[in-house]
Amino acid sequence: MLVRIVACACAAALLAGGSAARVDQAGVRAKQTVRAIAGLGPRVAGSTNELRAAHVVRARFERLGRTPVVQRVRLPRGGFSRNLVFRSGGGPLRAIVVAHLDGVSAGPAANDNGSGVGALVEVARELGKTSGVLYAALGAEEQVMTGSSLHLGSARLLRSLSGAERRSVRVALSLDMVGWGPELNVRGIEVRGPNRSARAALAAARSIGVRATYLPDRGLSDHEELTRGGVPAAWIEWRWDPCWHSACDRVGRLDTAKLSAAILLTVRAVRVATS
Repeated sequence: MLVRIVACACAAALLAGGSAARVDQAGVRAKQTVRAIAGLGPRVAGSTNELRAAHVVRARFERLGRTPVVQRVRLPRGGFSRNLVFRSGGGPLRAIVVAHLDGVSAGPAANDNGSGVGALVEVARELGKTSGVLYAALGAEEQVMTGSSLHLGSARLLRSLSGAERRSVRVALSLDMVGWGPELNVRGIEVRGPNRSARAALAAARSIGVRATYLPDRGLSDHEELTRGGVPAAWIEWRWDPCWHSACDRVGRLDTAKLSAAILLTVRAVRVATS
């Protein structure tokens, strides 16, 4: 399986307009970001470690020339988490890419969801000056920690978007748990078939030679709040990870080829949406 994914990543690099070495390096860089975040220890929403992780992400985006808008996210049990929101270029909003920054208290949360955050940074790097894209490192996704019925970071992001902006979005993707697992799924809350973002992600996977299947869910990541708020969104995930919400969710387990595949898929979907 690993050999096949590496081969797919190399072929996909040509479609994405870059070299195979560059794409492989995107996965390596993503894992380096995960290492910096996971090395802080558990980062429950509202904790000092979550704030430190936000500083790591902010620094990486600022090296790409992007300064965040910081959105405070009020927590039900007191205190605040935060979203870091980065816009690219002018014109109408066409694409949203998010990954939640917080984790559970059981461990360093490398795959869930340091992997998504690492991939998010590399998607922004690959897309460069592409206009009409919003990137967000979201806080307070882990409902088991916040005690909320909502994924609070994505709910806060949604409130910041006007009706016109919500209607202008062509693809919205949540990168969550993209560093480990035998099967790549594009997930959505629609049980009768994929919404437009899920269809775009599945088409992007096919175009880069990566096998992905659609999997409905009841709303287990940030795609839920976006979809229910009028921005049909999809969740990109390699699954199933036996270390989910466990102490063994550590960075050494993560597969750079799987990270690269998630990055490539997302880049392709956004390029189509913004063209």
